Amino acid sequence: MEKKILAQELLNELESIHSTTLDIIKQADLSIVLCRNLLSKFKKMVLENGCEDPSQEIEFFKETKQIPLSNLIYFSDLRSFEAQFPKGNKTVQKQAVVKKINKLNRFFTVNMDFNQYIEQGRMYLDDRYFTRAYFNKFNVTTSKYYYRDPDFSTSHDLLLAKLLANKRLIKYLEERLRNLNRRNGAKVKNVLKGFQWTSSKAALVELIYALNHTRSINNGNIELKEIVTRFQEIFDFDLKDFYKTYSEIKARKKSRTKFLDELSASLLFRMDKEDI
Repeated sequence: MEKKILAQELLNELESIHSTTLDIIKQADLSIVLCRNLLSKFKKMVLENGCEDPSQEIEFFKETKQIPLSNLIYFSDLRSFEAQFPKGNKTVQKQAVVKKINKLNRFFTVNMDFNQYIEQGRMYLDDRYFTRAYFNKFNVTTSKYYYRDPDFSTSHDLLLAKLLANKRLIKYLEERLRNLNRRNGAKVKNVLKGFQWTSSKAALVELIYALNHTRSINNGNIELKEIVTRFQEIFDFDLKDFYKTYSEIKARKKSRTKFLDELSASLLFRMDKEDI
């Protein structure tokens, strides 16, 4: 139970990083550290306490350990891809994304049988795939991400983690490709040229949080981080550490919605003036 709680806490921390860190490489760096730390903690717990029975062992290696391990692989690959992502030329950028997607698809082709086993929810080989007794019975690809200690690994727990991470990475890359195909970046900059946010950073953060909380954009089907990114692009305005700014807004002694109050008062004043 303790390991499950720790895994859930990791997911919460990763979500917090995702919501508050705009830079994708920084987000990956922070996430990698958390995943490595939890894996080290899990390893110590397993080596000291073991598993009560095979069913508990299967549950740990097939489900609980997958949370830090698959995230570690995902963020490691994501960071590597983004760090090497070509700058400037849209055609070259699209080629880089497509090349990576094709590489990931080859992985799924090579591991088609195991992928189907997992996707179809089968369990009849779980004792062989996810208990340490069969660690040396299968020839499974080794990992460059995490040393495979036979006391802390099964024959297929790493393969499952790669499977989960690669599926997630393909979704990320497909969205990356859609964004590249949507519009030409130069045209966007020309359209928005001279369109600047001239109030304070705190004021813009107030507005963004209000729009997000009232589900005013996409009926609420959009993450706060995405709204922040779009506003940064529209106004060419840096909202770095916007979560910290929001915390400072909440800590205000007087009105915590100073800018929104000013907006309302200003609009009401104009309406009243026009009614005279």
